[in-house]
Order: sequence, then C-alpha cells, then structure tokens
Amino acid sequence: MLNPRQRVQPRRFHYEPRFYDPKKEERLKRRFRAERLRARPKSKQPHFVAVALGLVVAFLLYLNIEEIAERAAAVGGVLFGG
Repeated sequence: MLNPRQRVQPRRFHYEPRFYDPKKEERLKRRFRAERLRARPKSKQPHFVAVALGLVVAFLLYLNIEEIAERAAAVGGVLFGG
C-alpha cells in the first residue's frame, strides 16, 4: 500500500565523461570567466540622457507649436505659390 506522506523522489542524473582533461576544464573556466567580466552591461546613463533630451525637445516644440505652424505655412506658401 502507498504511504500518502512519503513522496517519490525523482531519479538523479549522473554523467560520467569518458575523456576528462582537468587542464582543459580549467582553461575553459578561466576563459568563460574572462568573457563574462568583459561582457558586463554598461551603465544606463546614456539612455537616460537621450530620453531626457528627447523630452526637453518635445516640450519646447509643444510650447512653440503656433510659431512653428506659422513658419511652416509661410514656407509652404512660398514653395507652392499659395
């Protein structure tokens, strides 16, 4: 009879390589460690600066939209004979 309190444990995976070179393993570990250190993420400050500048430009355009529209209409009138 099954005991409801006893859980069945999954079988463990055990891999034993046929050819193992400890020196090669150490070289691989050092190489991966060095690559991981080189590939550190950069700071997000440049993204923050770009977004902040974009918001400032959008705000200035919003404040001066009437003047921009008047100048665009004047340029359009000159170009298209209006």
